[in-house]
Amino acid sequence: MTTPALPAPLLAYLEQRDAARADAVRTFLTALTDRERALIRDAAVMGYVRGRMHPAGEEHPKDSAVLVEVVDACLAFPDLYPAVNAVQAEANR
Repeated sequence: MTTPALPAPLLAYLEQRDAARADAVRTFLTALTDRERALIRDAAVMGYVRGRMHPAGEEHPKDSAVLVEVVDACLAFPDLYPAVNAVQAEANR
């Protein structure tokens, strides 16, 4: 059994929405400073990594616990997450 193809107008709409979302992300990231962009990158990547490591079926923690876990994990790997660690180094001066 084959799945019927989506109608062309729907496909066109979905492509337009994908492009609009990509433009919104580019606009947002372009508006940030290099440091802000680097911080978001470090935290987003570590958040993704920690999320992939979350055990299936286990309750998801509150956002404050996730924030602490992600920052702690970023600080544990200064070579991989230099922007987060630069903030830590600045705070220690």
